[in-house]
Amino acid sequence: MPRTLYQTILGPEFDKVPAEIRRMHSFARVARGTADVTRGSSWGAKLICRVAKLPEARMGVPVETSFEPIVGGERWTRRFDGQPFQTDMMAGTGEAYPCMLERLGPFLFKMRVTASDKGIDITPADVSLGPLPLPLRLAPRAVGRERVVDGRYSFTVEVTFPLIGKVFGYNGRLEPAVLIDDAKAV
Repeated sequence: MPRTLYQTILGPEFDKVPAEIRRMHSFARVARGTADVTRGSSWGAKLICRVAKLPEARMGVPVETSFEPIVGGERWTRRFDGQPFQTDMMAGTGEAYPCMLERLGPFLFKMRVTASDKGIDITPADVSLGPLPLPLRLAPRAVGRERVVDGRYSFTVEVTFPLIGKVFGYNGRLEPAVLIDDAKAV
């Protein structure tokens, strides 16, 4: 049975996105590729990266992402040269826009998910620290973009904090390595 997180979030809009992105979000159980990982240079960015155990900055890092079903969504475990970075992704409910929730440590990001013929864009709508909602102007901001470049699934993620600026980012390409069902691949 295919993965359905993005289909649940986007509904019929999911059909707008390029086939390579639909395939990644429907049939990949594990994806592999390479990424360029960057970190901010301020003392605040360095502290956050250290406390959150975020991957080290490097170019051309081997990356593997696995997608594990959890209640209400998926656990994404990204391994940058073996160093894990894990978040839980869930479909948001009751919003007037397509919404995904991402849990990273004590933060819960509620994000707007937008589909187009170019790909998927993910932008923050609300952020909570534990049970406390944070005003967006004071909250960390994680922006993601998925595109097809030279026929391959490509991604970009950038995390910034107010007053600190860029904290962490990565971009690269992935290919499905383990599929749920090759016979149903897009």
